Amino acid sequence: ELDDIIAGRMTEMGLHVLQTICDAFADAKLVDVNLSDNAIGQQGIGACKTVLSKPSLERLALCNNGLSEATMEEVADILTNDESGTGCVATNLTKIHFYNNMSGEGGCKQFARILEKSSKLTDIRFSSTRAGKDGSDIVASALDVALEEGRNANLEKLDLCDNNFGNKASQDALFRALGCTASLSYLDLRDCELEDDGVKKVCHALFESDSALEHLDLSGNAVERRGAKQIADYIRDSGGKLKVLCLDDNDLTSKGVVHIASAFHGSEDGHAIERLQLNYTMCGAIGARALIDAFGPDGKDLPNLTKICLDGNSFNEGIVGEIEAAFDNKLVEMEENDSDGEADDDLSDEDSDEEEEDENEEEQNGEVDALTDAMNKSLVV
Repeated sequence: ELDDIIAGRMTEMGLHVLQTICDAFADAKLVDVNLSDNAIGQQGIGACKTVLSKPSLERLALCNNGLSEATMEEVADILTNDESGTGCVATNLTKIHFYNNMSGEGGCKQFARILEKSSKLTDIRFSSTRAGKDGSDIVASALDVALEEGRNANLEKLDLCDNNFGNKASQDALFRALGCTASLSYLDLRDCELEDDGVKKVCHALFESDSALEHLDLSGNAVERRGAKQIADYIRDSGGKLKVLCLDDNDLTSKGVVHIASAFHGSEDGHAIERLQLNYTMCGAIGARALIDAFGPDGKDLPNLTKICLDGNSFNEGIVGEIEAAFDNKLVEMEENDSDGEADDDLSDEDSDEEEEDENEEEQNGEVDALTDAMNKSLVV
């Protein structure tokens, strides 16, 4: 653990401290290195080279380091270097975390270089790096290629939060990549600009992969009623394995929440869900009562639920009372609730759009089916 060891020091002194400590491990067979929360520039990466270039290295975290494009290139050079001909560091990595850096599109290209050499990764985090659309396309494509080629086949955790997968090309690449993740248990796609179409592809890919997913975060993706229906279908089809579902900051409305709530019905032993987050989802009384109904008397239909988050929605005092009575201490305090309770007033306007949305959905179903066929053919080959 070498995280946060040079905070507040002048650059020259900080670099000296960093190199001195890293060089102390020159003869050690390091397996896990965490250099997060250190302000590391190109000079800093040079100071850390002793620990970054260890052939024994399996797990690496470089989070909140302020890594620039040039610094990411230095990191990629070290991790992909194979001058000895015995294999590079990236080949042996099982975990790699890059979070809250400023490497931009160029950093995505360097991350793709690392993925190209990787084969054993089970835990990938590449989030909040100012990737932009073009950079996110690069990341999605690199994951697609790696997984389609059978590399990193045992991937269990994937965090791509705060990338931008709004392009059809990146959504299709993500679809193909996720379809190859049979071991995936944790997926974070918060704030990825997916919208309903992207969420549909993600849910379909997860179903095709047949992974035992336990944690799914699709918060902040402008998901509406139609996307909520796709999420609900996935929850239902996955056989009640999901333990954590985060859908905060989406425009689900009560109708979308009704879809989600309905997905928790039907399990003989009760659904596995432990935490459900629906903060700021434009939910009103209709959605709240659907959730209460899904919970069942004394929570018998959701026996594993330990936390439900419904803040930032619109419930009048009466509905708040019903929610509190049903969920009791499982309910996280609703400090930002809009007590006017008017969230459901405009649902009739939404009804007029449903027929058109359903027609569009048929067209999108054909597109997803075509992607699935192509993915299955590639897997057979």
